[in-house]
Amino acid sequence: MPSLRIISGELGGRVIKTPIKKILKPTPSRVREQLFSWIRPELADTQCLDLFAGSGSLGIEAISNGADNCIFVEQNQELNFYLKNNCDDLGITDKTEILRQSAENFVRRVKDKKFDIIFFDPPFNKNYISALVPKIIDRFSKQGTLIYIENRTSDEKYNFDALELIKETVSGESNGKLYRVSL
Repeated sequence: MPSLRIISGELGGRVIKTPIKKILKPTPSRVREQLFSWIRPELADTQCLDLFAGSGSLGIEAISNGADNCIFVEQNQELNFYLKNNCDDLGITDKTEILRQSAENFVRRVKDKKFDIIFFDPPFNKNYISALVPKIIDRFSKQGTLIYIENRTSDEKYNFDALELIKETVSGESNGKLYRVSL
């Protein structure tokens, strides 16, 4: 069974199991390591949102490094099953809420919920960034919210007025950008 390793924090070294079928585009471990070295000092007592959660590696890594909780949004039934089992195996179900629905549906229906950190790692071949990020900023962020967006290095560049680019990392075809909301 394929797996990912949690890189750091209380759960560092533990395994996140993933399906055998290639339905995931997990954030490369080098990118996760870089991302969490950037945000670790700000993770204590945070509320996180992991949209297009997939394996849940970003939200689980955040909990491992001190986040209070994370809402995972993943539409795929099989990935949802693995995500629930992984959270149970890791003993973090009390810090998680796992929703089986599309990110678009979550963004459209949920209002007045603010997060400190938002992970947004959509499938590469869709136009989710330009369609959803403005709504995510409007509905789920507050002054200072950190938003991590991962896309393909060859994808178009995005510019959102309320987002200040803090850091950027590239690994293969993955481009990860960390922004801070400045309203």
